[in-house]
Amino acid sequence: MKRTVTVVFVCVLLTVLFAGCGKKAASAATSGPALSGLPPGTLPVTQEKVDLRIFFQQESQVLDYVDNKFTKHLEEQTNVHINWELVSSQDKTQKLNLLLATGQDLPDVFMGGMDTSILVAYAAQGTFIPLEDYIDKTSLWFKNVIAKHPELPKMMTAPDGHIYALPNLAFVYPNMISSRMWINRVWLDKLGLKAPTTTDEYRDVLRAFKTRDPNGNGRADEIPLIGATNGWNTIPETFILNSFLEYPTTGNGTGSIRYTVSPQGKITPVFNQEAYRDGIIYMNELVKEGLLDTVTFTQDINQLRQGFENPGYAYIGSLPGGGANSFADRVNSTRYQDYELLPPLKGPKGVQSTAYNPYLYFSIPNCYVITSSCKNPEVAFRFADYFYDEQISLWSRLGKPGEDYTPNPPKAALDGGTALYEQILVWGSQHKAHWQNTQPLYNFFDAKSALNPDPYYLTNILWNAMLAYQPYAPKQETCLPPLIYTADEAKEMNDINVALIQYIDESRIRFITTGGIEREWASYLRELDNIGLKRVVEIVQTAYDRFANAK
Repeated sequence: MKRTVTVVFVCVLLTVLFAGCGKKAASAATSGPALSGLPPGTLPVTQEKVDLRIFFQQESQVLDYVDNKFTKHLEEQTNVHINWELVSSQDKTQKLNLLLATGQDLPDVFMGGMDTSILVAYAAQGTFIPLEDYIDKTSLWFKNVIAKHPELPKMMTAPDGHIYALPNLAFVYPNMISSRMWINRVWLDKLGLKAPTTTDEYRDVLRAFKTRDPNGNGRADEIPLIGATNGWNTIPETFILNSFLEYPTTGNGTGSIRYTVSPQGKITPVFNQEAYRDGIIYMNELVKEGLLDTVTFTQDINQLRQGFENPGYAYIGSLPGGGANSFADRVNSTRYQDYELLPPLKGPKGVQSTAYNPYLYFSIPNCYVITSSCKNPEVAFRFADYFYDEQISLWSRLGKPGEDYTPNPPKAALDGGTALYEQILVWGSQHKAHWQNTQPLYNFFDAKSALNPDPYYLTNILWNAMLAYQPYAPKQETCLPPLIYTADEAKEMNDINVALIQYIDESRIRFITTGGIEREWASYLRELDNIGLKRVVEIVQTAYDRFANAK
């Protein structure tokens, strides 16, 4: 669930729930669909040409979806012709919700992602068809993926026991550990300082940055630490608080609230722990000394980038970000090369952790949903199954082999093995080569990219950063997996979370910037309970137990 809950989302969900009270929800088929008898993996997937109408978000980098190498290759291989219903990212949610609410003129397939609560609610009305029989009896390529990752069916199964959507799977390991901090190596060298390893040493370094004129312009204009509200991991809290407690990433069906899982399977929120309070006190002390700029909590990423690339000289000592691409102009400037990765710091009680989401590969959970309006659901499923073929997955991320990437170059790979490919088409550029990675796929190959000799090549920076942080990642068992809620659970949790998340976020920023958490701690905890924290934790616990006990 996204951090901000839109009015459209709430209204549509309520519409579905109340509609369910007025008519009996369509029960999922128990005898299974009638199948063609074609062996799994048969190409083309249909002997006669079939048209599929697909609702899909148009990505700005893709110049044309019809005159597109990937589209043409798929249609040639499968005998499926796509009738595109393309929408912009700004219009997607509204148009999807309106289509579902009216139930009129539904496409055959919704592709590219759908909120899980919407999926479950409309599946209960019979709008979406169950897929588990197709997976069991007609799948080849997706079954191969499940064999390598047997946890997948549990992550895909709705509370009613059915699977209604296929995922986008992207095993991009650097993204799983990406709440990182960077520090100005030039300034450290000029002041004769070593990179800090503890929170106390970090504060001392920030003090030196503030008072000893490391940029050499004769003015006390250095900003020791700064971040931004909306960049890729450009908020400093996640990095710093992991020196006080395990402070995980948000998401995984929790409404953007951070939880940990105990060895006994108990769900615990982190923002009401005493160690969390201690970390907030530390950050407020940085603010009081002028070491952490409070503009961090109001400025956007563009403002941070402008400050970072200040003409003439640097004035930022340390800043958070998933990579240099978070805050730097890597095309027109080399200033980012003056900054080095700062590994996780050891806190006052010996905690030294990093945020880790081992389930981030489940990147677009409800990526491919077949509607009950589809006249050829088996064809629609077999078409999607083909996306998980390894060569098709490569094409869907890199483009046409031999033109947009070089297969099997005689080079070493990032992970130290033999390279599977070398990219030619630059990711992020405009093209007609593929669909920008937002359809079903199995991205198993990022670590198999050819190693670029440039140490400042972005892929190298991110890979090396992941290796440096990996030893500090918590065990996977303590990380909350993606959870699927019933429609009733989702509505109740959403109603509470709107106020709860706002209160947590506003309190955290207020305590960091103006202080007061010590004297207000008891009242803060009471207000969490008044809003409904205990009930939300119960709902998350119920969903987790359902996941943990699933076969």
